[in-house]
Amino acid sequence: MIKATIQNSPYCTEIRFPCSETELSKKLGELSMNPEHLAPMATVLEIEPAELSVLEDCEVSLDALNFLGKRMDGMCKAERNQFLAVLSCDELEIGYGLKNIINLTYNLARYTLIEDTDDLERVGRTHMLNVRGFLSKAEYSNSEWLSEEGMKLLDSGSGIDTEYGKIFVNEEIPFEEIFNGTTFPAYLCESNSVAAIEIGYMDLTEMVELPCEEIAIKKALARLGADKISDCKIEVDSTRNISYEWSGKISEIEKTKDLFGLNKMLKSEDIRLKQEQPMSIFKNEVIRKLDGEGYDVSADGEWLTVTLNSNAVVKINDSDIIYTDGDFYDKDKSEAAPLSGIVRGIYEYCSSYEKAPPLKAADLSGNYRCLSEFNGTVLAAKYNADFGFEFVTWDRTYDGKAVRHGNYYGDYAAAKENFAVRSGLVDGDKLFDNSELDRIQKCVKFAMENDGNLHFDEYDNLQRLCEKISESVSVDQRSTREQQQDEAPKMSM
Repeated sequence: MIKATIQNSPYCTEIRFPCSETELSKKLGELSMNPEHLAPMATVLEIEPAELSVLEDCEVSLDALNFLGKRMDGMCKAERNQFLAVLSCDELEIGYGLKNIINLTYNLARYTLIEDTDDLERVGRTHMLNVRGFLSKAEYSNSEWLSEEGMKLLDSGSGIDTEYGKIFVNEEIPFEEIFNGTTFPAYLCESNSVAAIEIGYMDLTEMVELPCEEIAIKKALARLGADKISDCKIEVDSTRNISYEWSGKISEIEKTKDLFGLNKMLKSEDIRLKQEQPMSIFKNEVIRKLDGEGYDVSADGEWLTVTLNSNAVVKINDSDIIYTDGDFYDKDKSEAAPLSGIVRGIYEYCSSYEKAPPLKAADLSGNYRCLSEFNGTVLAAKYNADFGFEFVTWDRTYDGKAVRHGNYYGDYAAAKENFAVRSGLVDGDKLFDNSELDRIQKCVKFAMENDGNLHFDEYDNLQRLCEKISESVSVDQRSTREQQQDEAPKMSM
C-alpha cells in the first residue's frame, strides 16, 4: 500500500493506493480537479513507504501511482523487501521517476536480496530461485550445490548493504522496460472480474477487466490515443469459468466492439458460473506450503495426496484428518511426522480467517479480516490465491476509526506472538528470540560438560531444557526450506 499527500495548489489531500476509480474521482474533487479527468496529474508532497520519497515534489500521473500500488499490493513480503531494498540503494541507479520504479517491479530477478548470510544453503536457494524463477525438486534439495552457489555469491564481494540485507546485482539479467510510461502492461488483479479484454490501437495495447467502472475504459482509450472504441482492435484475452452462453456473448465483442455495452450488461446481469466447486482456501494453502517445503502434493478428488515414495502416501482433507496408506519404512515415517504439525497450523489460521469479519478501519486498502483484537491492537489477515496469506498487527488510532504502525508477516505463529506482546497479553521481557535461546543452550551444555558437582536430577533437568530449546528453534530451521523467504523471526517462551 502507498500513502501519499497529493497537491493541486493550493489544495491538498491524502490518497491511499491502490484505490478504485470512484475513490480516485472523489479525491480529485477534493483537489478541485475534474473528477472525470482521464489523465490526472498532481504533485506528491509526502509519500510512504519512505523508499518512494524520490517522487516527492514531483508531478506524477495518479493513474500510474495507482498502478504501482496494485503491483506492490500483489507482492509477497519477500518481494516487497527486495523491491524496497533496491529503491533504498542509490548505487544501483535504476533510473529516476515513476516509470522506472514501476519497471523495477518487473525486474526483481536482476537483484538478489540476502537477508541472512549465515546459512549458505539458504543463500544459494534464495539466489537461484530469484535468478531462475524455479528449481527442480532435485535441485531444491541439493544442499551441496546450493551451498556452493551461496558461497559463490557471497565471495563475489559485490553485495551492497541495505537495511533489508545485502543486495547483489545479477548483471547477466538485463533491466527491461515493460512499462513505456504511457500504456500499462496487462496486470490482472480484480478478483470479481469475468473477462479480460485487450484493446489495441496502432502499436499499443491496454487491458481492462470487465465488469469495471466505465471511466476505466475511457482512461484506457485516452492512454492509447484513440478517439473511438470502433477505431481499436478488440480481443478477448481470457474469461472466467462461465457458461458457454455467456462465453459466446463476451466473444461477440471482437466483432461488435461495443465494449461499453458489454460492460453495462455484465454489471447488470447475474452471470452463473459453472457449477464447479473451487478448491478451498485450506487446500490451496496446504499445497502452497507443502510445495515450498519440498513435498510432492497432488489433488485427488476431495483429498490432497502427499507422496513420500511410490507406495507410501499421506492423505489430507478439509476436516484436517490425516491418515496414511501403503507400505511405510522408518525413513518414510520420519518424513511424514512433521506433516501433522504443519497441516494443523494451516488449518488453524485458515478456519480463523474464514470465520473472521472484515476489518473495519478508515482508508484501509485491501480485503483484510480481523482475526483478533485486544487492548487497541489488531491481528488481521489478507488472502491471495497466488501468494497465500499476509498477517498484520496494527494499533488502533485514538478514535478507534483507523489503524497504524503495521507489522507484516508471512508466518502466522510469528504474527500471533507479535500480537500477544504488542497487545500486552504477554510480557515481552519474558520472551527470548532464537539467538538468545542459542546462547542459553550453549551455556547449559557447557555446565553439563564441565560442572562435576551436578547431581543426576540436575543434569537430567538441564538435558530436558536443551531438548526443549532445540525443539523450539527447530520450527524456524524447517522454514529455511521455504521457497519464498518471508518468515519473521520466531519468539519463544
